[in-house]
Amino acid sequence: MRVVSPFSAALKVFRPSRADRVQDPLIAKLQVARAWVGLVVTACVLVAYRSLAPKDLVDERLVQMGYSFFAMAGVFPVVIGGFILAARPPNRGLYLRRIRYPLLALATWFGNAFTLQVITDEGSQERLLGLAGQYADVAKGVGVLCLMWLLLFGLAGGFLSITYVLRTADIHELVPPLLSTTVAWGTALAGLVTNAYRGFPPEVAALLLGGAPLSVTAIAAFEVHRLRTRHGVTLRRALLR
Repeated sequence: MRVVSPFSAALKVFRPSRADRVQDPLIAKLQVARAWVGLVVTACVLVAYRSLAPKDLVDERLVQMGYSFFAMAGVFPVVIGGFILAARPPNRGLYLRRIRYPLLALATWFGNAFTLQVITDEGSQERLLGLAGQYADVAKGVGVLCLMWLLLFGLAGGFLSITYVLRTADIHELVPPLLSTTVAWGTALAGLVTNAYRGFPPEVAALLLGGAPLSVTAIAAFEVHRLRTRHGVTLRRALLR
């Protein structure tokens, strides 16, 4: 059952697994807490304003929840590429080899999202059922099971990707705080420019715009501080500068 469980599969794909990485229990708890706090705050806002805001405003917030992951995927090559290029040999080559694990996680998540879109498309469903012929009923049952598995895998994978920042600790322990901070401020800036929280009271909009990047930055700063003071991990040593 563990082999076919979507949650076990998500842990296998999206959780860092490099054996020699620094594993600090407090940092791990803060990473999980950061992800849960973000989800809870977003859910509370959606529930509180579902009856006050127009339906399209609530739908917009739901769509924006998915933007965080896509923003992380978009910033990924810039931050990771800059980190690797800034490192001197032999660390540059070492980090370049390690990048395959985050890339696998990223490709898996997008592949899962694409497969879900294909399965839920009515035209694709009709074509698949047509190919199944007399086994159409069996195909429907299998399709429902696959859909549920992919949904659970995608949800678990998205949460774990945000928690472990796309498994980038497999490259180096300092990459997750750098990447998460960049994504948080980039997302906040995009929300400010596009007026993403129009229709919300100013104090709520300010909390949503500033609360996320400030909290993420604070956690990232503490993570970097703890890595330096407790484990001797510094950016200078990571880049051999």
